[in-house]
Order: sequence, then structure tokens, then C-alpha cells
Amino acid sequence: MLSIQGSFVPFGAAGFFFLWVMDPALGAGPVPGRGLIQHPQVLPPEQLYPLLRGVPHMNTVTCIVHLPGPGGLKPAKVPGLALSVAGAVQWLLDMETACADTAFQPGQSLHTWSTAAKLLLEWLARGRFIPTLRTEAGCLTAGWSLGAPESADIARLAQLETALPEVCRAIVPPDRDRKTYRPPAAGALLEQFRQTAAEAMALMFLKEAPAPVSPAGRPTAAHHWLLALAGRSGRDLPPNLPDAVALYHAVDAWAAPVTGVRGHATLRTGLRLNLPGETAHGGWELELLVQTADDPPQTVPAEAVWAAMGQDLAIGGGRYQHPEQRLLADLPAMARLFPPLQPLGLVAAPARLPVAEAAVVALLEEGAAALQEANFPVLLPAGLVRGGALQTRLHLQPPAGAGEPRFGLHQLVQVQWELALGGLPVSHEELRQLAREKRSLIQYRGQWVQVDARTLAAALRHLDSSREPVALGTALRLAPQADATTAEGWVADLLTRLQEPARMERVPAPQGFQGELRPYQQRGLDWLAFLRRYGLGACLADDMGLGKTVQLIALLLHGLEQGQEQGMVTGPNLLVCPVSLVGNWRRELARFAPTLRVLVHHGAGRATAESFADAARQHDVVITTYSLVPRDEADLAAVAWAGVVADEAQNLKNPATLHAQALRRLPAGHRIALTGTPVENHLGDLWSLFAFLNPGLLGGQEEFRRTFAIPIERYHDAEAAARLRRQVTPLILRRLKTDPDIAGDLPEKLEYTVVANLTVEQAALYEAVVQETLERAGAAAGIQRHGAVLAGLTRLKQVCNHPAAVAGDGLPLTGRSGKLDRLTEMLEEVLAEGDRALIFTQFARFGAHLQPYLARRLGCEVLFLDGSTPAGERDLLVTRFQAGGAPLFILSLKAGGVGLNLTAANHVFHFDRWWNPAVEDQATDRAYRIGQDRRVLVHKLVTAGTLEERIDRLLAEKRGLSEQIIGTGEGWLGNLSTDELRELITLERE
Repeated sequence: MLSIQGSFVPFGAAGFFFLWVMDPALGAGPVPGRGLIQHPQVLPPEQLYPLLRGVPHMNTVTCIVHLPGPGGLKPAKVPGLALSVAGAVQWLLDMETACADTAFQPGQSLHTWSTAAKLLLEWLARGRFIPTLRTEAGCLTAGWSLGAPESADIARLAQLETALPEVCRAIVPPDRDRKTYRPPAAGALLEQFRQTAAEAMALMFLKEAPAPVSPAGRPTAAHHWLLALAGRSGRDLPPNLPDAVALYHAVDAWAAPVTGVRGHATLRTGLRLNLPGETAHGGWELELLVQTADDPPQTVPAEAVWAAMGQDLAIGGGRYQHPEQRLLADLPAMARLFPPLQPLGLVAAPARLPVAEAAVVALLEEGAAALQEANFPVLLPAGLVRGGALQTRLHLQPPAGAGEPRFGLHQLVQVQWELALGGLPVSHEELRQLAREKRSLIQYRGQWVQVDARTLAAALRHLDSSREPVALGTALRLAPQADATTAEGWVADLLTRLQEPARMERVPAPQGFQGELRPYQQRGLDWLAFLRRYGLGACLADDMGLGKTVQLIALLLHGLEQGQEQGMVTGPNLLVCPVSLVGNWRRELARFAPTLRVLVHHGAGRATAESFADAARQHDVVITTYSLVPRDEADLAAVAWAGVVADEAQNLKNPATLHAQALRRLPAGHRIALTGTPVENHLGDLWSLFAFLNPGLLGGQEEFRRTFAIPIERYHDAEAAARLRRQVTPLILRRLKTDPDIAGDLPEKLEYTVVANLTVEQAALYEAVVQETLERAGAAAGIQRHGAVLAGLTRLKQVCNHPAAVAGDGLPLTGRSGKLDRLTEMLEEVLAEGDRALIFTQFARFGAHLQPYLARRLGCEVLFLDGSTPAGERDLLVTRFQAGGAPLFILSLKAGGVGLNLTAANHVFHFDRWWNPAVEDQATDRAYRIGQDRRVLVHKLVTAGTLEERIDRLLAEKRGLSEQIIGTGEGWLGNLSTDELRELITLERE
């Protein structure tokens, strides 16, 4: 009889079943010797064809098989047939019938594999298999897997493992080196056959089933997975499916309780830093590890992963397939994020890496954050104290014998620094010794601490400065730099009340004040008086309409009356404002403080140099304008001002302007800034404001940019933003209309975005300007490109308003603009209700055309104010509107957006949008302010599908930035790339 032998051979992604035939009558087996020989008993495999009729996918191959011979198993070349696993299972199930009445007799190996095939069929019939989704070579691969064996099956598998002949494990696949090939154990070989055959049989059964139906639209990862499971496509899912990762995790979590094994993609590769005393070589060391997604996560070192290579690894309470693939897949990405890890990529089994101190510092300062943000955990030793290891405590006190200060920021205070390293006190000499070592990682009193050399140097400078008193302004700059600050005497009182405004002493209402301060306005007066007492500049930044004017007037009266009570002669106060607000201030001072003597220093008839100083001393308040300050600086500087007030102080945002420089040079007992927007465009505005209020408090301009502006605006440095807030917040009082204790004093404000469609004429003109803008932007560079972009955006906004705003053709306005038609309709409703409205536009020339058009269409008087309106006429227009003389008032945004009280209106229309929401809010606040007793409706008109609609969405984000003392003007629009610009301005069509 001829003997048929065979076994499952793991090969490639799956494996094959190898059959060969032997004739024992042909003599002895191979004799001992060198090299490989053809075994004399092995017959050509073609003789097996009659037995395998109908079995698909057969190939003739030659394997190396260790066959019995004199002296034991000897390797020999054995030709045979390679069967697909699915074909082999079918043949093994029917093997005995196929071999009956033939000259072939199955050997012991085939009987064992036949039993394994029958057991497999039984498991499949019991439904003990599930669909899976695995990661192989970076791809997601669909397949089928048998569940974990039940208790009754475990004994049967053990019997099969015992019965499996040794020759089944002694087959070397083609193209493998027999000297290095390591055959699997009997149990592992049976398990691999079990899983491979289950998948092959499931695919064979399902190939005849109907194909899964594709969902509407783009096929999902789940659909591709179902196609692969049914054998209708390759096993790999297409790359870059958007929902593939989520599907993988869902399938893996669902299958794990059945299979008992999870895929390696749920693992994370991490890093552990080991201290020098904990390593074999006595230095710093980085150790790779693998971490589960459990809560809390379970961790194993990379060495354990490599030790279990090729087998499932037990981590915590779970088992994971091929965890080494997770390590190998993650290591390149980790090395890109943290380059000192690159040497690990050059070794076969990366696990540990000795590193220098510089690499450890890089890990602590940036690497750990970058790795953890990318979901690579970093474990740092408990014995290492990271950033903030050097803690500073500042103690301030008045110099010995000093009384209450009366000289402002230059009043002297004594400073004393105390330091701790890693929570432990450190002396001056110890700190100097550590600084001399010039090391970033220091072992101090049993613990490792990270200290930056610059921090050490700054700490030493602080200690050295403790010996001499410093100016109060310097002390206030130092306080936010310390981790903790304490104080004594009047210094403690100052710091406490700066941090807790509610504890400030109440100032009695001035006797000459003709009005009543609301509670929050009284608190504003208390705060202003407190800072004036200590000579500190104050920024009153209440929302527009909350009464900054009356709070300042009350303060001026309080100072005058207080001086009179104490028998002191107080100097006059200088009030600087825009030209358009001179009349407003004169009226408000006369209304609320008629006893104050007011001098207006403006116009051709103003006092000359010879008489100005004497005239100023005869008055309590001198009003002048920003434009006159540099021109008359010598005259103004000759007066000893009790205080200098800058109204609409955003005019100081550019520190290089002549009026900003001149105003900073004027001598003053105290300084006050009034503005609703302390940060209008960027943080440089804040520095410029404080350079006027409290010179030197925020350092020099370049120092401020380096310390605060660049870290906050460019890198969103939260720690720098917090330090800046601590430094400036005590000197800025900002209340919003939405504050609970203020909202009750104001009526409701409702804001609406009104969307209008372009007319055909507007759409054609809009697209022409878009193309022109893109061409000019593409052809220019630098400042020329920036200007071209902003000019193009301005023209597009004009097109959205009306074609005549761009063309200037003099043709009638009617029917050519969807936005103007909508505005007219809404104004008709306003008038029908007996209401009154303000209409703001940034284009003064178009506003002048709008006035007669609306007056004619609506049959009512329409007022108009722009920057060219003389001050006297401006006052008459405001008075006429407030008295009910005209129901509609058109204002240019720049000229009418600040300083006016127009509470007679209860509707505000923004005909075109400004890039800065703070500017729009200022304009709205002409009507929505204290004194308004009706609900205010704000209508913001935009055109559909244009840049106006897109900008409208962006304004909300911009508003959020300014609330964090970070602002961005319109300059960012000029810096858009051409693609970003095209996306912003291209007309959307429906």
C-alpha cells in the first residue's frame, strides 16, 4: 500500500495544506550525510490526482521535510501538492471514502488532521465564529475568527495536540532557510489551522450569498467590511475611509469577549523616564512601554513585548495580538515628535535608550507635551520636580519711618525675596552654587529638580535687589512674577484693595453733583478715587453707555471739594478728547457739575502761549483735543496738572503718533483713560495705553512684545496671559451691560442678522470685482498685496451695498440693490410703529446719497452726519434728533460711532458690516445706553452668498478673543492666502 502523508504548513498571511505520497517497499530512508537528498520512498505527487479530483487550487511544490531514517529524523527534499486550506478541509472530511478501494492509505498525520477538520465543522455549525477587523501592515483587513474554546472542547484539542505526529511540525515551507526556521509548537500549529480554516470556510459559504447593498451616497467603511467578509472584494479595506478607525475600535471591542483577544491598535506606545539611580548604567534612560486603554491603564515594558513576539501578550486582564506591531508602527512617529528617540529605530528590538541630560531637559520642556498630545503617554518619575521647581515669595513693606505715600509710582517700598527649590527652602549661597554648576537638572536634598538657568539668574537678581528700596511701580511689576506676594502697612492696604475692589472705601457723593449715581457708578467713583490717592493711573473701560462721563465728573468734583476742605489749592485737570466730543463734554460738565469752571482750549481763538497758563490756573477743567496736544505741548507742559484724562483713549493705541508721545510727556498728579475698548486691535494697544497711565509698569515696548504680546497672540501662551491679567486687571475697571447688577438698569437689546439677496446687476459686478481682486493679489507681494486685498474687500462691500457705491454713475438708486430695498421696507415698518432709527454706514459718500433717497421714498425728514460736519452743526443735529424733530438719522460709522447720546432711537441698522465687532458695538451703544427706556432692536444687514455672510460668522470668534484681552484688527484679512481669499469672497449660488 502507498502511504499518504500531509500537514498544515503556516506560510505568508495564512498557510496551505501539504500532501505527499510514499512507497515503503522502495527500501530504506535517507542515510546520514551532508546536504539534502531526494528521499527514495517519496513518489511523484501526480499519483495523487485521482484521489483529489474536484479539489480546487492545487499546486506542485517542494518542501523540506524531516523524515524518519537511520539515526532519527533527517531533512530531505519532498515534492508534493499544496492545497488551499478550504479545499483541504473538504477533502479531509471525505478522505476515508476517497481512499477506499484504492492502493492509497492515509497516514497517522492525515487521520489527526481529519479529526481536526471534523471538529472545526462542528464549531462552525454551532456558530462559534464571528467577523473581525484587524490591522495588518498598516491596513485594515476583514476576516473571520473562531471564538475561544468551550470547556468540553479544550480536552479534545489537548488530545489532538498529543496525537499530532512529530513529522507535521518538521516541514520547512518553500524559500525558507531550514537552519533558521523555527517550527511552531503542536498546539500553536493546530490553533493557526483552526483560525485559518474557519476563515476560509466562512468565505466559501458566504461567497454564494447576495452581495451587501451599498448605502446611498459615499460607501462607508462598514459596507467595504461587509463586502470583504462575503468574499466579494479583497480582504483589505480601501485606505483613508473617514469612519474606518471608529469601525475598527467598535468591532474590536465587540469581538474581544468572544475571542478573548484584542487587536494591538487599542494599545498605545509610551515612554518612561528612569532616574540615574534606577538604571544599570547609572545615567538617565528612556524606556519604551506599551499601555492599554483601560481606566486605569495597564503597562508592560517593551522588553516583555519582544519576549512574547509571535504570541498573544497578556496585559492586565486582557490578551493582545501582535503588540510588537504597535511598537514598530508608533516608534517612527514618536521619533519625529521627539528626535532623541531616533536611535531606537536602528535596533531590532527597541526597548531602552541611555540619554544625556540635554535630551531629558528637551523631554521635560517640549517633548513630553508633544508626545502626550499625540496620544503617546509619557511617565515621569515621582522623584523629579518639573517646571515651577523654583518658587518665589515676595514681601513688600514701607521703608522704615515712611508714612502714607503721596508721590505715585515713584514712592519707595522695601522688597524682600524668599525662594524654595522643589518645595524646600534654598539660601542665597546655595542658589549661587547651583547657578555656578550651570546644569538644568539638579539633585537637591534627595530629589531631582529642573531649573532653567535664566530662572536661576533672575532669582539671584531678585535676591540682590532685596537690599535697597525700589519704586512702587517697580514693585507692582515684580508682584505678578512671584508665586506669592505678601505685604505690610499701606502697601498691604494697596495690594488688598487692588485685588478686592469691593473693599475700597466709599467716597461720599460730591455736594455739587447734579444727579444721582447708580450703585455701580458709585463703585466706579470709589475705585477712581482710591487709585488717585496712590498716584496710580486708572483705565475706566465700562461698556459704552454705562456712564463713564458721569463717573469722571463726580471724581473731578470730589477732588475739588476735598482740596477745599483740606485748605489745599488743587491744580486744574486737563481733559483730552476727539474734536467731535468737545461740545458734548462742555454740555455734560455744565449739566452735572455747574460749579466747575471749564475752559475749552480749541480753535483759532484759543489762549496764546503768554496767557494760557494763567487762564488754565483760573479753571478747574481744561478741555482740549488730541490734534492740539502736540501742537501746543509747550503751553500745556507749563501747567502743573492735577490730573490728565484721555477720553476715547483708543486714540492712543499707536504709541508712535505725535499726540500719544506728547500726552505721555505731560506732567500730571494722576492719569485716567476712558475707553470702551482697551484692546481694540492687538496687545500693543494695551502697552500704549499703560505707557500713558503708568509709565514703565509694563516695561519697555520691546520687552512687552517679547514677554507678553508674542507669546499670547502667536502661541496662545496661557501662563503669559495670566501674568498679564494679574498685572493690569487691578488698574482696569470694566463692567458689561450683561453684568447682573447692571442689566436691571437697561432695557432689553435684541440683535438680528437680516439677509438680503443680490440683484442681477450686483451679482455681475460682484463677480467682476472678485476676479480683479484675485488677479491683483496674485500679482503682488508684501505690503502691496496686503493693500490690494483690503482694497478689493472694500469694493466688494460697496457692491453689496449698491452698484452706485462703486460705479458712481449718478443713476437712480431704486431697484438696483436687494439690501437697500430690504432696508427701505424695514424702515417703513419702523415709521408705521412710530419708532425712530439710526442707520450706520462706513461709506460717508454713499450715506450722503442715501439721505435724499430715503427722505423721498419714506416721506419724512432724514438727518445725516459724517466726519465733515462742523462741530456746531453736529450738536444741532443731535439735539434735533433727541427732541423728536426727525425720525431717521444716518451716520457715518467713524464720525457717529462714539461720543453721542442718541437714546431717542430704539432701532439701530448697520447697513454694512465693520470688520471689528467692538466698533459695531460702540455704534450700537449710541442708542443702547443709560437713559434708554425702550427695547433696542439691532438689525445687521448682510447679502447672501457673499463675503458679508462669511464675515458675519467670523465676527463671533473675533469677539471672543477680545474678551481675553487679545484682539485682532482687520489686518488679518490682508494676510489671507490666495486660496483662503478665494474661499472668502467667491459668490455662492443656489
